[in-house]
Formats: sequence, C-alpha cells, structure tokens
Amino acid sequence: MSAPDRLRHVLCRCEIDHAPDSRVTVFDVSAERVGGAVVLSGTVLTDHLKARAVEAVEAVADLPVAASDVTVLEESARARTVTAPIAPVRGDPRDDAEQVTQALYGAELTAYDCGSTGNSGGEWRRVRTPDGYVGWVAREHLRAVEEIDADAAVTVGRVDVEADPGTLYAGTECEIVGPEESEADAASSSDDQPVRVRFRTGVEHALPADAVAEVPATTAGEAVVETAREYLGTEYVWGGTTVEGIDCSGLAWMAYRRNGLTLPRDADLQRRMGEAVARDEVSGDELEPGDLLFFPGHVALSLGGAEFVHAYGSADEVVVDSLDPDHDRYDEDLDESFELATRLV
Repeated sequence: MSAPDRLRHVLCRCEIDHAPDSRVTVFDVSAERVGGAVVLSGTVLTDHLKARAVEAVEAVADLPVAASDVTVLEESARARTVTAPIAPVRGDPRDDAEQVTQALYGAELTAYDCGSTGNSGGEWRRVRTPDGYVGWVAREHLRAVEEIDADAAVTVGRVDVEADPGTLYAGTECEIVGPEESEADAASSSDDQPVRVRFRTGVEHALPADAVAEVPATTAGEAVVETAREYLGTEYVWGGTTVEGIDCSGLAWMAYRRNGLTLPRDADLQRRMGEAVARDEVSGDELEPGDLLFFPGHVALSLGGAEFVHAYGSADEVVVDSLDPDHDRYDEDLDESFELATRLV
C-alpha cells in the first residue's frame, strides 16, 4: 500500500471508530506529505476528534504530523435561534439539498461555520438542532438568542400571529409570561384570557389560552398518543415536523418532545432508546400507549394493543393502522416486517 493510500485508510478507520454517523457529528479530514511533515486539513466537530485524527496518523507516519489546518467547529460555536415559522435543515448548504429535518421558530440551535451560497444567493450556517442533527440552515433564518425559561409550547397545529413570524406551529417553544390583561379580559373567565408568551427571538405574543400549555414534567404514554393523533391526516413529507408535513420519525419525535422527552431524530436512532417489549402476534395486548414499533426504515406509535398511529409514505399521510388481521385497518406488509417494540415511559 502506498503512503497516500495508507494515510487515507487510517483516517477512514478513525472516522468509523470515532465518528461513524455523519448526521450527528463532523469528521472530514485529509492528509498529505508536505516537505518534511504530514499535514492534516479539513473540519471536525470537536477537539477530541482532531486529537484522534492526529493520533491515528502518527501511528503510521514516519514524519512529524501538523494539524493546524484542521478546523474544530466547537471552537466557533454560537447559540442561535430560528426567525422563520419553519426553517428547513438541509444535508448540504444548498436550497436543493435534502431536507433532513426542520427547526421551528425560536428553537435553540448551536451554529458553527458558514457554507457556500445557495441558489437564492443566501449564506448558510452549519448548525446542531435540538434533536442532535448536524445540518445547514439559511443564515437569514438565524439570529442571536434571548434567554428565556422555555417552560411551554404551542399546542395547536398552527396559530396565526402578527408579523414575526406570522405563523406558529405545534411544538414551538416559549416562556409563559402571564395572562394578557385588558378591560374585556377582566370581565371574562381567567381560563379564557389570552396568554402572553416570550420566544428566544425576544418577541412576545398574546396567544389564545387553549393554544399554549406548559410542557409536562412527567411523560405519559397516553398523552404522547393524544399528541400524535393531532397530526392525523397530515401529509407525509420527508424531514417534516409540523401539520404542514411530517415523516414517521418526525411524528414520534414531536409527540414525545411536546410531552417533555427528546428523542433522536431518525428511526434507526430512536430504536436504541427504551427497553424492548414483547408483542402478541395477533392482539398486541402487551403493547402500551406510546410504545414505539419498528419496521425496516419505519417507526410508529402504539395506541395500546394492535392499533398504531404513524406517518406512512404509502398512505401519504398520518393514519391509524393495525397489526390485528381481523381489524379493518390491518396492514399485512407491516405486520410481516415487524422488527421490534420499545417502551420509553
């Protein structure tokens, strides 16, 4: 094996060992001989990954190793929040790149370096989202964070507000400041009074009392299921997280997030959470509300028993189906491909 091939091989091995999932980290390092040294260049998320790359190359190189050209993203990390109702998070800094997830208005992000310009000419920032994804958001949708005690979230599918941002979607985090007082409100029941909330953008709005609620301190499976049901009929959209469009893992993520528990974003990562539970092959009686059901490349939420709710590409929307052959919504394909059920609460 030539020296360049050996260097590529050892860095590839290092990435597999220490940064195997590019969705949640960054390891893009190359090496070349320059004069009397091996020079590393590229980008990594953490100083730990930079140290592992240097260590790996030193083990096979017969020259000094220089790594000053390796950018460590965490050294330039900045807290940012989202100014758009929904900000697409893309796999590459381009408008036409794959949408890997979405960030809602006021979400707390960690922003790193800038990327290339998109088709619209806007700059992009690499970010880490609340679900742990590392992707790219248009820089125009980001601003510095105002500190709040994010103890609540929007609870209706969508609610229109005055400018900035114009629309809020379920799951948008906020801080309850207090009731919105007015003469008309003083004469009405306190339960009907609008609630004033503040977002990480620094903006405040008065929302209807039934459009916002505190995030529960304890996650209950029944509440998770009720939250998931709110998305019934929502169009299936890859990477989506709102009533404008949602995918299977986005539905599971949002149903739990709105009830106080943050999961990883994708189904293959979500299946590592919780404890495996048995499933009766017909009735599914062992399954409880909120259990996650896994199939190849797919996740659903059990309603308890054989029924489950999921964002299903074949149906193009969020639907309720069943693993019971006698049910009118029986899905034979999913029943036969069932892999695993896990319980988180």
